[in-house]
Amino acid sequence: MIYYKSKDIALKLGINLAKWKRWSRDFLPPDPLGGLQSGVARQFNLRDVFKIYFGGYLVGNLCFTIPEAVRILSDLSPWLKKNGYFELQPKTISARSGNGHRSFIYIHWYSNLHFAYCIRTVSQCALAGLDSICQETFTQTLIGTDADPLTVGQSPSATVIAISTLYDDLLKGIV
Repeated sequence: MIYYKSKDIALKLGINLAKWKRWSRDFLPPDPLGGLQSGVARQFNLRDVFKIYFGGYLVGNLCFTIPEAVRILSDLSPWLKKNGYFELQPKTISARSGNGHRSFIYIHWYSNLHFAYCIRTVSQCALAGLDSICQETFTQTLIGTDADPLTVGQSPSATVIAISTLYDDLLKGIV
């Protein structure tokens, strides 16, 4: 298992070190080996790095608040674990899904700290005519809802994250 230090991760990913450390306190449980006064630098495995990176992306790029990002991570953790995003060894998209499928998370905001999610994993995209029309085949996972809020008209918009791309970008940055 590979362990990373805050300074190395922040440098490789181009993230301010103080911001990375703050996000690590926000998105991970307390360090069991020490605190601020222990003199022991916290080390992260790949699962921890991805949690912090994803949480930081939600806050820094998509303007969610820290409590909202914590809630989103909590809601999505079972799916992320099941689909190989919380592995301890780096795996490219083809190694995770078997054949290069791309996943997209649609986040629907309902009320204070209540979200619904529609996750689409695209398995095929084929041109369906001469007008650059693409026909996609995908599987859909719903979390916190019984139907896709966009297709049934419950939500006028959603925040979309290409989670496969985000994960692969992280791997390119730290490996």
